[in-house]
Amino acid sequence: MDEKTRRRRTLLAAALVALGALWGCSGLIPVDMVYRVDMAPLLPEGRGDYYIDPEDSAMVFSKEGALIKVKPLSDDELNRRHPRLFDGRHVNPYTYEEKDLEKWYIPPRFAVFEVTVTNKTYAKIQFDPARARLFTDKGEEFRYYDPGRAGEGVDPLGGNRFSEYYQTEMGRSGVEKELNLERMGVIYKTAFHRFRSVFRGDERSGLVSFDPLGEDVGAVRLAIEDFVLSFDADGKPESTVDVEFRFRVEQGAVRVDSLMAAGAVAP
Repeated sequence: MDEKTRRRRTLLAAALVALGALWGCSGLIPVDMVYRVDMAPLLPEGRGDYYIDPEDSAMVFSKEGALIKVKPLSDDELNRRHPRLFDGRHVNPYTYEEKDLEKWYIPPRFAVFEVTVTNKTYAKIQFDPARARLFTDKGEEFRYYDPGRAGEGVDPLGGNRFSEYYQTEMGRSGVEKELNLERMGVIYKTAFHRFRSVFRGDERSGLVSFDPLGEDVGAVRLAIEDFVLSFDADGKPESTVDVEFRFRVEQGAVRVDSLMAAGAVAP
């Protein structure tokens, strides 16, 4: 092979690689992508009442034996907790099942946090998820999704309702309706409900969900107002504290083959 032919073939190969990359970015060729949302806790400076749990990297607020632990949950973690049924049905109410065909990845459905409340010393403490709000560095404010069943009469205090969300997505077929009812059952069992007190020596965990973050969000603040530390003789909150948890957000679409090369996913 002469030098001129070798040069021509090299240029052709480079052009094909560039064209393949262009097709992949433009959506002409399906590319297996995963959208990742990673949140890292940001400890406030000079605050000894906050720390990172070494076991699961969750952020913890502690006040005289009352602990609030907050851990953001990725879609991967949520899907591991709620895998498909034996017949392949996707019953996880917190994640989508199908890819966005324009982006070639499954977008986030919610922003989900696991909240664990531990009471070591107080007679009774209480976390009200309706008083939790999620703020982004883009000036947005999100309200939680209440897990209550229709007709329970619990006011979500301006929050959303899972029952209304899945009612709008119920679908017309009997299979779709049955599937969404199963998802509501999962929500009722796993979400943090209102007015669930935690007595001395007990612990309570649950999920608190918000609308998904915009793709340009780089930081969030989960603000919890009026966390109850004590009640008066009439059962009304007597002593409360406001708490907040800040997280740095790194997100974006990543090719699955890149994750496999990095060892982040199994082949």
